[in-house]
Amino acid sequence: MKKGFLGVDCGSVGIKLVLLDENKGVVKKTYLKNQGITETVKKGLENIFTDDYEVKGVGATGSGRNFVGMLIGADIIKTEILAHTIGALSYHPNVKTILDIGGEDSKIMIIRNGVLEDFIMNQICGAGTGSVVDSIASRMGIKTEDVGYLALQSKQQLNFPGKCGVFLQSSVVSRLNAGASKSDILMGVVNALVNNYIMLGKSINLEPPFIYQGATSQNKAIVKTLEKQLGAKIIVPKYAPYMGAIGIALLAQRENGSGTNFKGYKISDRQYISKTKIGDGCDNRCEITSLYERDNYVGSIGNRCGKCLINIKNSKIQ
Repeated sequence: MKKGFLGVDCGSVGIKLVLLDENKGVVKKTYLKNQGITETVKKGLENIFTDDYEVKGVGATGSGRNFVGMLIGADIIKTEILAHTIGALSYHPNVKTILDIGGEDSKIMIIRNGVLEDFIMNQICGAGTGSVVDSIASRMGIKTEDVGYLALQSKQQLNFPGKCGVFLQSSVVSRLNAGASKSDILMGVVNALVNNYIMLGKSINLEPPFIYQGATSQNKAIVKTLEKQLGAKIIVPKYAPYMGAIGIALLAQRENGSGTNFKGYKISDRQYISKTKIGDGCDNRCEITSLYERDNYVGSIGNRCGKCLINIKNSKIQ
């Protein structure tokens, strides 16, 4: 049986799973909207299941990486910054700037001589993230995947406030009520998003080659606007939406040694239950989510102080 390496990138909006072979080739991949981590990961594992490969290493990344790591038995858990960097360098070793406009945060990673030198992330406002595009498209009755094509049909430039997602959406409603075309509105939203995103990098030197990763890279209007703003060609990798999952799978392959903790594709056969409690070990009252398999404690996330797990860890689920 061939050896495979599994990567899971769990974001707030989407969950991506990739199975790589020993030569770093993509065997199978799947992208699912995050409709609850446990159920979505179960579905994702079913989608990429194959009898031809034995999983020898598993990695988890993304905002939900720690919970996913407990759920599937990850061998390595790392941030999406590192995972995206490894993924990009595996395909484009000369990259200098990695762009990622995520669902609820946006990132710029600076690479010099094949090493991550710096990065900057925006987690404050949705105006510079993909979620604002999804929300506005939904309000207008437009599928997210159609936004790029429709925006490029724009004939008139419209200006929208780009620093606040709430103000941006309010301005969109006003434009709709005034009879502006959907294409003009969508292009205006894209411009506002990109302007806000580029401001992230105002304090650092952004140099080509530029690589744009993540699901929003499939929006051609965003790509075109980024190219205009940066004055350079933007490279969109073949597996752009999956680069975080690919990167963490590659790290799992590198770290592969004495075996894997992978619990198997069919975690649906396991009776997982999650329970959230407020810890009482500190003044912060950490919100801790614990995972149980039947009545047995698996692990917890959210224990920021390190003191709030004592009672939870020694108790069965109630």
